[in-house]
Amino acid sequence: MDPLDSASGVFCSRILNMVNTDDVNAIILAQKNMLDRFEKTNEMLLNFNNLSSARLQQMSERFLHHTRTLVEMKRDLDSIFRRIRTLKGKLARQHPEAFSRKCHPRLLCLMSAPSVQGWLLEGHLTG
Repeated sequence: MDPLDSASGVFCSRILNMVNTDDVNAIILAQKNMLDRFEKTNEMLLNFNNLSSARLQQMSERFLHHTRTLVEMKRDLDSIFRRIRTLKGKLARQHPEAFSRKCHPRLLCLMSAPSVQGWLLEGHLTG
């Protein structure tokens, strides 16, 4: 037998004798428990990510729909205000005396009265 092999064998056996097998088994058990917990956590995170992705897709579609609706509403409002400006211009040309005075807040109430609206709709404005 070689003296180096016996010295290394003695060293290894003493190191192995210093290690408590109960402690090693406790460490291995703790590592297995942590592995199980990490696997469960990973599965929960994957489920959460899948649900979040589906919800994001739904909300993106809804957001796009609402954005299109708002753009369409803005276009409609722009058209309405352009028509109102045109009507105001025609009224100003046909009745300059009414527009020469300073506008009074009650005038807005009068303009929304059904009789005035009927007058406007009957075609009294001709271009």
